[in-house]
Amino acid sequence: MRILFTVHQFFPESRAGVEVVTLGLAQELKARGHEPLVLAAKRSVPHSDLGPGETEDYEFEGIPIRRVGRPEEGLSRPYSLNYRNEEMAQRTREYVREKDPQIVHAMHLQGLSASVLPVFKQSGLPVVFTAADFWAVCPVVDLRRHDGVMCTGPEVAHCVRCIASRSSDPRVKKASLVPGVVPRVANLLSRTPLSRLSLPLRQVEDVRERPAYIRERMEDVDRILVYTRLARNLLLANGIGKEKIQVSHYGIDASHVAGATSERRPSSTLRFGFVGTLAPHKGPDVLVRAFRMLPSDTDATLFIHGSGKGYESYTGELRDLARDDRRISFRGAFVREELKDVLSDLDVLVVPSRWYENAPGVVFEAFAAGMPVVATDLGGTSEFVKHGENGLLFGLEDARDLAGQLLRLATEPGLLAQLRSGIGALKSTGEYADEMEELYDTLLNRRL
Repeated sequence: MRILFTVHQFFPESRAGVEVVTLGLAQELKARGHEPLVLAAKRSVPHSDLGPGETEDYEFEGIPIRRVGRPEEGLSRPYSLNYRNEEMAQRTREYVREKDPQIVHAMHLQGLSASVLPVFKQSGLPVVFTAADFWAVCPVVDLRRHDGVMCTGPEVAHCVRCIASRSSDPRVKKASLVPGVVPRVANLLSRTPLSRLSLPLRQVEDVRERPAYIRERMEDVDRILVYTRLARNLLLANGIGKEKIQVSHYGIDASHVAGATSERRPSSTLRFGFVGTLAPHKGPDVLVRAFRMLPSDTDATLFIHGSGKGYESYTGELRDLARDDRRISFRGAFVREELKDVLSDLDVLVVPSRWYENAPGVVFEAFAAGMPVVATDLGGTSEFVKHGENGLLFGLEDARDLAGQLLRLATEPGLLAQLRSGIGALKSTGEYADEMEELYDTLLNRRL
């Protein structure tokens, strides 16, 4: 079976969750005699030597890849290119004709755009779409608004400010601070002939049209996979996936953390840890504040592992927040191959996120290493971290509640051992591939 995977970015430069899951599944399927291919987008100049619409072919760990350069970034780029891009559709059409896949699994569409979906339908290919995050309903992907409020779907007045708040251009970023009436008026004006004369109004018009365009393109998908019930409910609430959605989270290859349990270094002191990017949406400041609330005689430490690249100002504030508390130490960035050593020095992982993590790999990796997880009681993560069973939950941004959970672990006899014993079996990459093979066969047989 020749299977085409599409992703928004890929190895070797990009090594985030979707890329890891895609590579693992592709390699497992190749080992079973299938022919996986990957079509990925890549940021263009000045971020790379690949121009907009240009392609490059290479192989990564045995998997053939074709990458296509994304449109140049900048204030003059039409916002519509983020979800509707005919040049990406043409490059995809050429690749499909060249490689003649039998089925398509869209692991992500950001960068390539939703315009590639009709290409697959016109070619008679069954299409599986995995909603690994909330790109299909949220222009900034994570459903966390510019004002910090968790969101449930697009609203132009908020979406415009959310997009502005994520810009690296200070001039654009200021737009996220304008009162809501300003983007609402702009939305009204964008529906008039004035929009033809004003780039900002055309950009607002593009933002407004995004939800309907993506909903329509999703009609070309045969099956939508989501990792959580949260994602299923959010997609359905936004008009995507009726009678097509199946909840099925990915499997992981735990070999890179194998042995972390047996190699865990003994310690009489309880060791809490944060592992991830030092970014506001990840919430390490909530954890630091909570940890500092613990009584000074609490026999516990906090290790913070991760890079603050791109969030230097926030990382500085985080270090200031830890101040002179010698129980807190910043361990810096690490590579994936070092994760086992990182986890071997921890007893409990804390995931204090301020956004819907959906199905974070670090939680599964902690479980694979025999480590309970303390996490924000927020949809997605809370479907895997079960309070009192394999971890503990606390209220969103509630440092005092988190401090109480940490104190329980430090003072309640037998609680840590109880939570360790509650960690169940994890879905493997092989089991995930079993499910996908069965799904692919089902969809292909329908076309016969």
